[in-house]
Amino acid sequence: MKESTKLILIIVTVIVAGALIAGGCFFLPKLIGNKVSGGNTITVKDGKEKIKITQSKTKTIEYEKYDNGLVSFDYPKGWKVDVGPFDYIHYSFKVYDPSNPDYMLLFVLKQEGALKSEKARQVYASMYPDSMFAKLTPIDPQTTEGYYNAWNGNAKYNNTEAGVEYFPQLNNFTVIENIGKDMVGGDILRASYTDASGKKCQGLFTAAVKDIGSYYISENMWNPFGNKVDVAPLNTYNIIIMSAPDEEFINWQSALDHCVGTIQFSSTFINGFNQQEDTILKTVQANQKIYDQISDSIMSSWEARNNSYDIISQKQSDATLGYERVYDTETGDIYKAYNGFTDDYKGERYQPITDDMYTKATAGYIEK
Repeated sequence: MKESTKLILIIVTVIVAGALIAGGCFFLPKLIGNKVSGGNTITVKDGKEKIKITQSKTKTIEYEKYDNGLVSFDYPKGWKVDVGPFDYIHYSFKVYDPSNPDYMLLFVLKQEGALKSEKARQVYASMYPDSMFAKLTPIDPQTTEGYYNAWNGNAKYNNTEAGVEYFPQLNNFTVIENIGKDMVGGDILRASYTDASGKKCQGLFTAAVKDIGSYYISENMWNPFGNKVDVAPLNTYNIIIMSAPDEEFINWQSALDHCVGTIQFSSTFINGFNQQEDTILKTVQANQKIYDQISDSIMSSWEARNNSYDIISQKQSDATLGYERVYDTETGDIYKAYNGFTDDYKGERYQPITDDMYTKATAGYIEK
């Protein structure tokens, strides 16, 4: 059995000594008008007609293998990989399209330090105003959705601490649907958000929030007989974000999921992690296919999602951008076509789609 993902089951069976952590870090195709940049242009003959198709980037995607000696995974050719400025325990990486960072996969192994309530944060702020616990946004309730609702405040804090703009803004985070559980206990959320420039994006989000215990102190430090507040922090594991511009996520979900399924950690990483958190590793069992299994659970949940949102949102997107959709009766591929294509087209091969086809990825764009 390989060692490559031995550490990952800390997410499932983690045992943390002590109730209160005194330090550490919590996180220590582009559209142009009605055309799509990139992709291959092909011409399909249909009787006497010639149909010009600009294929979707995901139709012809090529993957590269990233391997820095610690972690390896597939990622789309031409994308950039940034590794977070953190240690082994809090290891993270971000993969994104440098021409449009809204196309993104973000992975974080572990985060810690956020408290369970605003009252607990206020207690810390009254006693230790410069501490991490006083500054991080509480995760309340202790769920995957609660974690992402607290995202922006914590991302800002950790970007400041790290000195780099590593974590993106997830403004107006709104859950569209809770589509299931991942392999380690986190919810799989389909959600929308707006980026730092106000553009709407969509993605899949998962994170497993773990309560490591309780530690109660007086709400008022000068009154030991007053109300008690639980000030023990939370640990969050296996944070995964897959996102793209709102109208493009259906096309990119499968490609991003493929990247997740190929994540492997090396023996060098395992040894480094051992030195930092050996007591945890002694409690876990090896499982070399954890991320392949997470990928499968995400994909199966995605396929079982409620389709009504896709039908409505994709119709709205087409109306805004000036498209109609057709499918190739020979291959089954679905294309966005310029508005008026079905009036101009005299052949039989390309036919208007049915509503259920709005839930499928598009293979490209038919242009004049």
